Amino acid sequence: MNTIPSKHMILEHHKHFTAQGKLLPFGVYDGLFGNTATKEWDTDGFLLKRRRTQRKCWLYFGAFSKDLFTGMAIVDAGMVATAFAYFYIPSEKLFVEDKITLPLGFKDSFDPHLYDSWNLGNFDIHSDGKKMKLSCKGKFNSTIETKENESGLSFLCPSKERPFNFTYKNLLLDTKITIEYKGKKYTSEGAIGSIDFSKGYPPRETVWNWASIIGTTENGLPIGINLVDGHNGNLENAIWIGEERLCTSKANFYVKKPFDKNTWNINTTDGIIDFQFNPYGARSENLNIVAMKSLFTQPFGEAKGILKHNGQAVSFNGFGVVEDHIAVW
Repeated sequence: MNTIPSKHMILEHHKHFTAQGKLLPFGVYDGLFGNTATKEWDTDGFLLKRRRTQRKCWLYFGAFSKDLFTGMAIVDAGMVATAFAYFYIPSEKLFVEDKITLPLGFKDSFDPHLYDSWNLGNFDIHSDGKKMKLSCKGKFNSTIETKENESGLSFLCPSKERPFNFTYKNLLLDTKITIEYKGKKYTSEGAIGSIDFSKGYPPRETVWNWASIIGTTENGLPIGINLVDGHNGNLENAIWIGEERLCTSKANFYVKKPFDKNTWNINTTDGIIDFQFNPYGARSENLNIVAMKSLFTQPFGEAKGILKHNGQAVSFNGFGVVEDHIAVW
C-alpha cells in the first residue's frame, strides 16, 4: 500500500511515477517529472481501455493582474476533448470566451507531457521546456508567452479505486499577454502566470473547490497560492513566496450560492493562510454528454488576507480564480 509522507515535506525530484517497478509514495515532489507517460496503465480493460474510460489530462494556463485576467486550457477527457480561452478586462467589465468540444478529439496514442504540442481546433499550446506559447484564433486572437522556471511542484495523489492522479503546479511565471478583440489590443506582463498540468485517473465522481491566486505581500514579496479541497487527498496545497515554497495542510472553503455573487472565505487548517475572495464575474459550464458530465462555476476576482510567514503575520492582496466543480467522468 502506498504511504503518504508528511504533507509539509517536499520530496526529491524523480523522473517518472514509478521507481524500481513500484509506484512512488503519494506526496509532493520537487520539479516536474521528466516522463509522465501512462501507457503502462492505459491498456487495462477488456472492451474499452482505461485510456478512454478513466484517464484524463489537461493543460491550463492562467494569468491574473489588476488590469487583465485570462486563461486557456486544452483537455483530453478520454471520450471527449475540450478547449477554451477567455479574458476579462476589469476597467471595461468586458468578458469574452471561446471554446470547442469534440468527441475523441485526440488519438489513442496521445500520451502527452507538459512540454509536448497540444492542439485542438484553433487552440494551440507549444513548449520547448523553457518557453511556452499559447494561442487561440476565433472570437478573439490571443497570444500568451511565458518562461518556465525550477520552482514547480509535482503532486502524486491517491484516487480511490483507481491507480493515481497527478498534477503539476507552478506559479509566479514571467508572462507576456497580447489580446486583440474588435480592433482593440490589450496587453499585460509580469510574474503573473500559473500552470496547471494534470494527468491520471481521477475518481469517477470528482468534486472539488480550488483557488489559484497571484499577488504581493505588504512587504513587497510576490505570492502565489494553490489550494484545493475535496480532491487529490488534499495534497496539492502550496504557496509560493518569492523563491520559497510552502506546503500547507487541508484547505477549507466557505461560500454560499450563487458562487459568483458571494464572498469566498478560504483558509488552511494549520493557520498559514486566511483570505477572502470577492468575485468580479465568472466562467461557468454545464456539460452533459455521453460518458461525461461537468458542472462548474469559476469566479475571477480579487483576494485579500493574511499569511503567516517566518513567525509573522503579513497581509497580502492578489488576483485570480476560485472554482466549484462537480464532474462525472
